[in-house]
Amino acid sequence: MTVVVDDVRHTLEGAVIDVRHGDEAGTIRLEALGDAVVDAALTTLESALAAGGAWADALAAAARTAEIPGRCRRIPLGNGALLLDDTAARTRHEVGRSLKVLADAARGRTRSLAVLGELDSEPAEWFDDHDGLGRLVVRLDVSQLIVVGHGARHTATAAGLEGSWDGESVLVADLDEAYAVLRSHLRPGDALLISAAARTPLADLVDRLTQEASW
Repeated sequence: MTVVVDDVRHTLEGAVIDVRHGDEAGTIRLEALGDAVVDAALTTLESALAAGGAWADALAAAARTAEIPGRCRRIPLGNGALLLDDTAARTRHEVGRSLKVLADAARGRTRSLAVLGELDSEPAEWFDDHDGLGRLVVRLDVSQLIVVGHGARHTATAAGLEGSWDGESVLVADLDEAYAVLRSHLRPGDALLISAAARTPLADLVDRLTQEASW
């Protein structure tokens, strides 16, 4: 008998997963967020049940699932914003899932910002992948998009072509320009996702932002 997931909700405090297994139902509350950690928690739950564990014990084990480095790992910044380090996400699918997490967690609470680099795409899929990601940013109503590097330019272009969007898309040449934009745009309480670092060294930007004690 498999575990049935009824709902997954992402907040800035962590993910909440409603699950069922036979006649049992419960909620897993994680001190982490992102689809990668949700998948890991569900794997832990199913493994515990398969080993004969009690439902309550299996839920507790799943709730202890730790944040996954580079996949929406939460880092408080010195200016009061919250950084989601998603630099291990490489593909359109992975980055798209994380953008949805950002939008869900920030919706109705705070501004959402995303810094995206170049995806790990095959040449034949490169345009569609970056174009689709830019359009997804608009559909999710992310407040601010910062795209880093010429290789990711179509992400910014696609977002900018969507006239119904209230947000803003900026294309910058390198990490220094991205850092300067963030320094001028980030406010206390903002949620910032940094993702799509397959071919853009965005981990260096994460390090630079997190090393500052205050702004």
